[in-house]
Amino acid sequence: MFNTSERLSASAQLLWHYLMYRANQNWWHYPLCLNLPEIAYAINISISSIKNARHELAQRGFIRWESQGGNKAAKYYVMSLTGSEYAGQRKEERTN
Repeated sequence: MFNTSERLSASAQLLWHYLMYRANQNWWHYPLCLNLPEIAYAINISISSIKNARHELAQRGFIRWESQGGNKAAKYYVMSLTGSEYAGQRKEERTN
């Protein structure tokens, strides 16, 4: 499930909050399609920091993301910390 025993880095916290904000704007319908320059501009950190934060969040079970290849926006899924289902989130997305 979720590894909450250690604190998230500052960059991971920024990315997490931004993804929550965007999911809320999108009424929790997935996927959220976001490109790295857009995220970098919005939270004012480098693309390499976003990649590290994204990896940290994915490893800890907070998000799932899928590359679409090339310069296409990646697909992001914010995972429920309570096990509840968000709008647009299928059961298998909650358990993976």
